[in-house]
Amino acid sequence: MLQAIRSQAGSWFVKGLFGILIITFGIWGIGDIFRGRPPDTSVATVGGQSIDAGALQSAVQPALEQLSTETGSAVDLQQAKKMGVIDDVLRQLIDRSLLDQETARLRLEVSNDVIRNTIMQDPMFRGRNGGFDRAAFDALLAANQLTEGQYVERLRQEIPRNDLVQAIISGAAAPPAMVEALYRYRNEKRVATIVTLPDAGAGDVGQPTDAELTKYYDAHQDQFRAPEYRGFTLASLTPSDLAKTIDVPLSRLKSAYAQRQAEFVLPERRDVQQILVPTEDKARAAEAALAAGKSWNEVATTIGGQTAQTIDLGLLAEAELPDSLAKVAFALPIDKPSAPVHSPLGWHILRIARIEPPRTESFDEAKAKLQADVAHDEAVDRLYTVANHVDDAIAGGAGIGSAAAKFGLKTTFVAAVDDQGRDRAGKVVALPVAPAAVLKLAFATEADRTTRVTQTPGGAIFVLQLTKITPPSIRPLAEVKDRAIAGWQAEKRRDVVAAQAQALAAAVTPGMSLSAVAAAKGLKVTTSPPLLRQSSGADGVAPALVARLFAVKPGAVVTASDSNGSYAAQLISVQEPKVDTKTATAGLSREIDSGIETDLGEEFSQALRNHFPVAIRQQTLDQMF
Repeated sequence: MLQAIRSQAGSWFVKGLFGILIITFGIWGIGDIFRGRPPDTSVATVGGQSIDAGALQSAVQPALEQLSTETGSAVDLQQAKKMGVIDDVLRQLIDRSLLDQETARLRLEVSNDVIRNTIMQDPMFRGRNGGFDRAAFDALLAANQLTEGQYVERLRQEIPRNDLVQAIISGAAAPPAMVEALYRYRNEKRVATIVTLPDAGAGDVGQPTDAELTKYYDAHQDQFRAPEYRGFTLASLTPSDLAKTIDVPLSRLKSAYAQRQAEFVLPERRDVQQILVPTEDKARAAEAALAAGKSWNEVATTIGGQTAQTIDLGLLAEAELPDSLAKVAFALPIDKPSAPVHSPLGWHILRIARIEPPRTESFDEAKAKLQADVAHDEAVDRLYTVANHVDDAIAGGAGIGSAAAKFGLKTTFVAAVDDQGRDRAGKVVALPVAPAAVLKLAFATEADRTTRVTQTPGGAIFVLQLTKITPPSIRPLAEVKDRAIAGWQAEKRRDVVAAQAQALAAAVTPGMSLSAVAAAKGLKVTTSPPLLRQSSGADGVAPALVARLFAVKPGAVVTASDSNGSYAAQLISVQEPKVDTKTATAGLSREIDSGIETDLGEEFSQALRNHFPVAIRQQTLDQMF
């Protein structure tokens, strides 16, 4: 190609082509090569300042580490984004930039003396004598990878920023009347008589007609929605599968035996029996009974109340017993009871039935274990090579079946499975390796695509070819008829008991209480404990019923339903809380004050946004995170 261009370089066609290219590059950005302009990676602008993706990344990292610590598993950027962490951290950076620009506009500055006093008076840097501890200060700098100058500069920004915020929110306090009103609202209690009508009490509601069943099915199709299913061919190989094909030479097994000889030294083991009782007095009684000639099992069962499983502990090495018991057990002769010994489990009297002296397993005894271990290690090493060969074969155009056959992988065909690992019948699909990893990859792969070889934490490898994607759909009525009938019957039972509750409520009159109406019908009536407005059902009263009781006056009757049944209740009394001390409302007052401070801070932030316009570059944010 280059030679052809050279040979035609003098022609008008090539000269014209170069001219077009030169003009195009001039318009679309070749100038950037000469100007050296870096790509714009800002994710937001605040007034005249930009927030770079690198700054956001640095701010997000501590949040990821904290989340990972709290959840016990690593949290990556994609997970953090779904959880809203990226947006929250960006919002904090925007608020910080707004405050910094406002403090600059107001010319709020701090002197070196203020910064020095702030550091000297910080409790984190106080030594045992109460004075400034330089070592603690240096340790904090090192832990945060800061120099002293950087820390001072950070304080030079933070102190004016914090002072400005404090000037806005200081003095925020809820009026006493507001606190008292909210206190009364939250702590008011109500007592009611309640009749509970469980759905199960509705009895037989019969079978739906075809029209009724179709109507129910049409109205509740979400109940019959089938999830997305995926079909794939899986080829996998585990270390144990490969190890079965590996024949380890005898010389290598003997070498491994010599190197690992310490593993085959078996310590002394003792057949330990115990009498276990909860108190020292019972232990002394058991000791006396043994001394009087009673049998070991008789004392253990009559005084200790033990079973055979708790009497005989079996053959144990010293390391398998708690220290307090091990020392005693491994100093006892055979068939001689020990003195009572205390442990966190109680009081023990020990006896040794048999002693197996320490010994070293011979090569013949250890051979099977050595064969398995060496073959497994060899298999793990070979799997890496096998994985590369399979990847190369598939990249070269080989099908997953032929690659599996050539390199000894097991093939599994999965016709349909959802992301929870269940087939269309709801049964768990058996997968030969790491089901969670296989399903995650299957649901991240496009149709008719073959993945790269993936290794599981257990050392197995697998590759899959996605053969079919069945999108979510509504199952036909014929397929879910039994479920639809059960759903219709459950709804019918709910309707029956709801109507019963309404009938009870309608029968209550000024001269006839709910208790009297229920008694006449042979229904059980309960009186609730004093209920708070925010009752969550822990007191045995349905939250839906509590909400209605707090909307009526004493004597009124209400009904409610939930997934368990229906209820009729009559409000008996209202218990108003007493607000006679400031102590009772102190916590609530702090809560309201904190809320007011938050509202003021948000209003101030919004006002600053009007002065320093904020723009988030969502496209760049999505690309970078």
